[in-house]
Amino acid sequence: MYKHKRALLQFLVLSWCCIFFPCVSFSQNGPTLKLVDFLDELKATYNVDFIYNHTLLDQVVLPSSSHDCESLENCLANINEKAPIKFIKDGINSYMVVPIRNDISFSVIDAENSEAIPNITIQINKGEERFLYPINSRYTIKNIFALDSVHIRASFYSKLDIIASELGALKTPVRLEHAMIHLNEVQITDYLTRGVNAKISDNTFHIDMRSLGLLAGETDGDVFNVVKNIPGVHTPSGKPGSLNFRGSTFDQSLIEIDDIPIYHNGHFYGAIAPYNPTTVSKIEIQRNTLAAKWGGRVGGLIHMTTNNTVPDSTLYEVQANTVYAGATVQMPLVKDKLALYVAARSNYPSINSPKLTAFSNLNFQGSRLEDVADDVNSEFFKVGFYDINSKLVYDINENHKATVSYISIQNLLSATLEDTDDKDNKDFRDLSLDNWGMTVKWEGTFSEKLKAQARFSKSSLFIDNKSEGFSASERSSFEKYSNTIEDTRFITEVQLQLNENTALETGYTLTDYSLRFDERNDENSIDSRRDQDAMTHSMYASFNKNWNDKVTANFGMHTDYYDPNKRFFADPRISINVRTSDALYLKTSAGRSHQFIQKKLRDDFDDFNNQTQFWYLPDQTTAVLEGYQTMLGALYNKSGWLVDLELYIRNTNNVTLQTNTDTLEKGKLKSMGADLFVKKRWNNFETLFSYSLSEVDTDFGKTLPIYFDQRHILHVTGLWHLDPLNLAVTWGFFSGMPVVVPDFETDEGTSQDDLDIGYTDRFPHMHQLDVSATYAFSNPKKSWKGIVGLSFVNLYDQDNIVNIFQNEPPVDDPYRKTIAFAPNLQLSIQF
Repeated sequence: MYKHKRALLQFLVLSWCCIFFPCVSFSQNGPTLKLVDFLDELKATYNVDFIYNHTLLDQVVLPSSSHDCESLENCLANINEKAPIKFIKDGINSYMVVPIRNDISFSVIDAENSEAIPNITIQINKGEERFLYPINSRYTIKNIFALDSVHIRASFYSKLDIIASELGALKTPVRLEHAMIHLNEVQITDYLTRGVNAKISDNTFHIDMRSLGLLAGETDGDVFNVVKNIPGVHTPSGKPGSLNFRGSTFDQSLIEIDDIPIYHNGHFYGAIAPYNPTTVSKIEIQRNTLAAKWGGRVGGLIHMTTNNTVPDSTLYEVQANTVYAGATVQMPLVKDKLALYVAARSNYPSINSPKLTAFSNLNFQGSRLEDVADDVNSEFFKVGFYDINSKLVYDINENHKATVSYISIQNLLSATLEDTDDKDNKDFRDLSLDNWGMTVKWEGTFSEKLKAQARFSKSSLFIDNKSEGFSASERSSFEKYSNTIEDTRFITEVQLQLNENTALETGYTLTDYSLRFDERNDENSIDSRRDQDAMTHSMYASFNKNWNDKVTANFGMHTDYYDPNKRFFADPRISINVRTSDALYLKTSAGRSHQFIQKKLRDDFDDFNNQTQFWYLPDQTTAVLEGYQTMLGALYNKSGWLVDLELYIRNTNNVTLQTNTDTLEKGKLKSMGADLFVKKRWNNFETLFSYSLSEVDTDFGKTLPIYFDQRHILHVTGLWHLDPLNLAVTWGFFSGMPVVVPDFETDEGTSQDDLDIGYTDRFPHMHQLDVSATYAFSNPKKSWKGIVGLSFVNLYDQDNIVNIFQNEPPVDDPYRKTIAFAPNLQLSIQF
């Protein structure tokens, strides 16, 4: 009995070879004999047992001459000479058959000019594709079986398939041939880090979250942290969710996950992205003119897609850091047909951490909760947030697919504030955010030229803020604000490939908005409700043309009919890219857009303020936003160097400004600038230099810099790929923002003279250092792998001022600041 248990254990030890390295056949010249058949013969002849991974060795063949042996020892010696395996004796009549694994090293060059290729991806058999970086111009694959099949890929080159033994035996570099890639398919891979690619033909960024490399400041793949590293996108307040696309405010950019529009900036008032990185598969980002298919926004685009395939087997992943924990499951329900994805994350109830405290102080500085911000998740101050993602994927057949996606995002906050002079006087604050959305989608391929999609999406957001004051048991004040958004859409799209170089795309969207705003303030005798409903009919058409792989152009038109005011809007858009050589590309784009649902522009970063969270539809006080933008740039990519420069102008008309005195003004938001990005790779070390020069002004009768205007933004980054250890360090420098002194109500008892403001034009320059490190580990015997990460935001705890509190600023400390030192520890395990 013991012998059988030991044999079973040994088999399990070997079985990982089958799971991770399914093998290909090992051919010999002349008559051959399968290894497993020969082992069966030896077992019968000599009454011995062989313990081995049958799937791994089933395709290994030997010369038939290996059969000519006089004894068991002689036969095993013959096999050892002909196949990359060894026999380990285990007991009197038992042998373990172990594949021999080694490290192999090689170099890769361009077949035409013999220049070294700076980075490649490899795939072992049918395993996952992974990046490989050279050391002293040589690549190393560790612990590989001689009969494994190695697939080598590099951008702009044809794939090379080779057996590991042949690769290791090469005396000369591997030579990759140039692939025939059309200009509209060209992507600059690893633009920022692994998995972040730039598409030449439409100037978009495409992020593959499954292969995403390390970025400084976070190790958990937070979507906001990824996006804000794109040149031209930044977070002036230091809060990850307050994304600014070249001067556009957060609400002016379109954010979608599986076609579900999102109307808030994330968990804990924008501190954490509400999109689980284990479920998000792809992200498309546009910082320039949106393609004709996208409408309803005058800013940028973040379009996320979750996993969309039927996996071969069930996979589990758990993720935890000092702020939240989560789990993900993907499972095939019907082989090759139906799959279910489920993921959930939540913060830890009643548990605080240094990172959560840093976010809490960032959120509530200058508010009534500032005094208790350090005690988040204490008895008198609790926060909670969680998100749930699920998706059903049905491969109807090879040409048709149906999916159902669902997301739920919840945020809760409750606080009790005591009067220090009178304990009987208490204020109770209760805030909640409830957001859910669903998409039902069908996509079909009717031929190589014709494709179509249809989808129905629903997004619902409810925000509720309540404040109650009590003196002993008697209520002394009551204030409540709530905002409900219902966004329902039906979308159809058709793509027609007219020929190899010409494509046509068109589509129609019906959008139904329903907004409700409730306000109650007993002290001011206010009890009001505002309902807004609107329907828009949108159509688009785009024409894509490729001229001899030298010039690509996209001509598009997006139209909207806004039912409430019976107005029709037509927005032309154009994008042109020119390849002057294999290394240099020129690019330009221009277009107009309109936005209906929107927020009013304010003069502060205060996301915690009730009024800043609410959305409006155009009415007698709010006009339809009208945006214009144009871009001209160039990109150079050769010999490990990447240089990307873009000049841009962006103007938005009909902006409504709401001051703290409830005064409404209409005007313009104007921005212009340049974004420069330079990257250089030296073997497994990369340096990144990003510089943005910009000017963002408002024009409400007088042109002034907007409160978040930063003329100079500089990032210098170093990435070390020392697999399994990776390190990222970024130092950022930011010019100071304008000094905006608030206007005071006459009955507040405080005036501007009471504030001791030591700055006149702009606040001091800001800077901070962010660091991240990850270490990957695995246990092949038990088929699991993991990553442990450590990150530090603002490592040396720099005190950076961004502006003055605009709502009743404290006289002794009126300054809003960016995030303080924030460490985090991350662990992710997949099995």
